[in-house]
Amino acid sequence: MKNRLVAIVVGVLICLGTPATNSVALAEPGGALSLSGVGSMSLPDWLEAKAAKGMENQTNAGIQYDLVGFNKDTWHYARVVAYKLEQNLGLAALLYGVAESNPQVLGELAKPLLAKNLEENGGRILEWSPAKKAMLGGRNVPLIASRLIMTDKVPLPMAATVYVFMNHDRMFAVGLFAPDSDRQFWAQLFRQMAADMTWE
Repeated sequence: MKNRLVAIVVGVLICLGTPATNSVALAEPGGALSLSGVGSMSLPDWLEAKAAKGMENQTNAGIQYDLVGFNKDTWHYARVVAYKLEQNLGLAALLYGVAESNPQVLGELAKPLLAKNLEENGGRILEWSPAKKAMLGGRNVPLIASRLIMTDKVPLPMAATVYVFMNHDRMFAVGLFAPDSDRQFWAQLFRQMAADMTWE
């Protein structure tokens, strides 16, 4: 049962695709980005959300959006993923309770499974940050962060930040994936977007 909790985190971490280029905006700059079953995040006035590309043939890929825009003449790209565990939680809910009070437990469980999934796609973990708690819509929830290479097909270092939480009696994860070279820019912005999120 402990694998259910970790599976949701790993599910978010392995479903990053390629940037959107010509997709229709789902949230205009300055608008609200809706994450079904979770809530909505406000976007800054220069950033828009588009349907994620490359997800057409992936099952259980969750809700994915590409965030794109120019800020101070620099183009920025990231992907937001929201993933829900559909099954009843059962004993996994008890494990989540442990992880919520001690997020390091979640980190220790997730790390070997993520490493295994990445290796199967030619990816690898470059750096694993200790799990901690962070604000998401006014709630203090477990957060896992790492630097990784998703796949050998796109061997670029990425920064991943994943929040894990319960909502409407279901377990969810919301993650942000950004090029590692843009990690500091996105870390501050996503932290603010997550903290100000409005729950559904």
